[in-house]
Amino acid sequence: MRIIRKQSPHRLLPLTVAVLAASAGPAWGQDGARPQIEEVVVTAQQREQNLRDVPIAISTFSTETIERNKFDDVGDYIVRTPNASFTSNGARSRRSISIRGVTDFLPGNRPLAATTFGFYVDGFNLATSNINPPILDVERIEVLRGPQATFFGGNAIGGGLNITSVQPDSTEWGGSVVLDYSSFDTRDFEGIVNIPIVEGVLAARLNAKVLRSDGNIENINPLGGGNDAEYDYFKANVLWTPNEDLSVLISMIDGDETVGMREGVPSGVFSPFAQNALYAGFPDRNGDGLADADPDGVGFYPQNDDRVNFNSPQSVGTEVQYILGRVDYDFSDMTFTSITGYMESDFFLAGDIDGGSRDFFNEFRNIPRESLTQEFRLQSAGDGKLTWSVGFYYSDVEGSIDNKTFVGDEEPFGIPAGGLIDSAEEINTAESMAVFGQLDYQITDSLSLSVGGRYSQEELTFDGSGFSGSVIEELTAEDEFNDFSPRFAFNYTLTDDASVYGTISKGFKSGGVQQSPIRDLQSYDPEELWNYELGIKADLMDRRLRIAAAAFYMDWTDLQSSFQQSGVDDEGNLVLFGGVDNAEQAHSQGLEFSFTALPTEGLTLNGSIGYLEAEFDEFTAFITGQNRNLDNETIPNSPEWTASFDADYRFPLTDATEGFVRVEWAYRDSIVSDTEQLIQNRETGQRYPFIVPSYDFWNVRAGIQTDNYTITAYAENAFDDQYYTNAYRKAFMGGLHVEPSRQVFGIRGRYQF
Repeated sequence: MRIIRKQSPHRLLPLTVAVLAASAGPAWGQDGARPQIEEVVVTAQQREQNLRDVPIAISTFSTETIERNKFDDVGDYIVRTPNASFTSNGARSRRSISIRGVTDFLPGNRPLAATTFGFYVDGFNLATSNINPPILDVERIEVLRGPQATFFGGNAIGGGLNITSVQPDSTEWGGSVVLDYSSFDTRDFEGIVNIPIVEGVLAARLNAKVLRSDGNIENINPLGGGNDAEYDYFKANVLWTPNEDLSVLISMIDGDETVGMREGVPSGVFSPFAQNALYAGFPDRNGDGLADADPDGVGFYPQNDDRVNFNSPQSVGTEVQYILGRVDYDFSDMTFTSITGYMESDFFLAGDIDGGSRDFFNEFRNIPRESLTQEFRLQSAGDGKLTWSVGFYYSDVEGSIDNKTFVGDEEPFGIPAGGLIDSAEEINTAESMAVFGQLDYQITDSLSLSVGGRYSQEELTFDGSGFSGSVIEELTAEDEFNDFSPRFAFNYTLTDDASVYGTISKGFKSGGVQQSPIRDLQSYDPEELWNYELGIKADLMDRRLRIAAAAFYMDWTDLQSSFQQSGVDDEGNLVLFGGVDNAEQAHSQGLEFSFTALPTEGLTLNGSIGYLEAEFDEFTAFITGQNRNLDNETIPNSPEWTASFDADYRFPLTDATEGFVRVEWAYRDSIVSDTEQLIQNRETGQRYPFIVPSYDFWNVRAGIQTDNYTITAYAENAFDDQYYTNAYRKAFMGGLHVEPSRQVFGIRGRYQF
């Protein structure tokens, strides 16, 4: 089975418009002033700097950009970042992101694993428990590409996602209310209120978001429940500034995400395990000698993109709470910062996992995690020839898993109904300490050099027991990992509006231990990465065009790759296990380009494009029961091309009202989801669904705006393009499942006071 997608001329429009915009002649407003792009201030190096002066590849999104694009999810800004990608595995809490070929592990599969990306909200690292926090009252999002070791607390081998919240204002009341109604009876309420408690000294800022939706997938089985979603978030920030030198921020968040089922439909193509073991007795409808998936009254994607037939209810989601205390004190020549954070989260999945109307399996999984982190930083003040920053980081993280799979009335493998077929109970802990710092020296008016490093130590413990099929496992282990990661960079100012930079940096991710019936896979090695990068940032055409470009090469040792093994051994016993393996050598290399342009008054254009080659150089992996050579194969979730574009045009309607029209476009090249699906494509020659096709989509928004009101009508995936981000596997009788794209129409009202 394959999907043929027609290409039409509108696919070429973004590049055409971008070229025309970049070559546009001077434009003046009615008052004779030229429109100019505003300066962008970032805190990627823990101090406020012009984006152009920071020798890091960064994509930034302001409050205005977040609202205009209606960002709700990590995927919304990842698709607008060059050489970044994400896959979705049936729920908002099950996103997996990739930047330059560096991919994190899927949340909800492991109780604890070394983090791939730093995910910081106001300096607090959420990556150990939550890679997709709610976007509530955000001032700026920064996506930093490449290893980040000298300015952030936790190791971040793949990059950093740095989110800065809007801070409470102690001088005046204010806030906003947002009401949004869209397809599938989706109701979204967001509220913000700023409360000045003591003028100039103490203020609070409260945020709430409540979303309810019937979902885009219908369960035709009356016993199985629906695809409804309930998202509830609450956030409170309190800022105390007793004098001009001291500020104390207390931040709290509570989130609860629940979806009625994993948001996928059957692909009609079995995983090897399902085909050879679970459903081997199903009919062979196409005559190839192999069992075929059951249409089960709904059929397969793409003919079916909105129906399932689950015979028992399912729920999947995450609960998360954290509290953050941040203290900043300005001395005359330096600034001290302390960040203390505590977080609890619980991923849960319960109910039907065979994915059909017959009663084969039900799974109940909880993965609670908690973490305590403390970070201290001291950095120079001002912008003299020599600036410096040093820091200390400590974290204590614990994660556990309680997972049980029960057989249903169909009694597969002859196991009585209600019997356990899979069970896992684990407790993992990770205690980490690190010291890090960087020196920046302005050698001349044009040239600055940076040198920095990070020494980290991490102690891991593992205590687990369980069984999969007939294999019983028990493992108690501990390990320690130490590393020093240096960083060298330069920044050279070509003109007042242009600079070039270069970076050599090392990234590190700890290894670990895991339950596995194969002794060689009961532990995995730490991952090391060297990144070599050159870039340029410039404001051109009297600051009506801003560009950023980078070229990079990344060299891996012992790249960590996730896997899941399932099958039947030589004695006919069922075997199920998953974990992490190491690729001995790998590399990625690529180019990135982004721009912002103001070709004429009222019109703003943004675009990005990324080219990536990410490959295993040396990797022998145990997949579907035997060793497989993956040398020169593409690393999963590493699209060769990524691109995005948006055009925003604003025009006066009255003296107090303006209208706007906004068009957004994003493209991702084809990928393979994981190494097992890579092998299936290679050995069977079947692309679908193992090779995820390239896709693109368009969003269109239009409305009116005053100083206080904004009304927006929108169409997301306006052309109803049919695509999916990956194929994910469980014991689905309808085959691997895919999360289908959807077309959404809505109207959004915002009142600001």
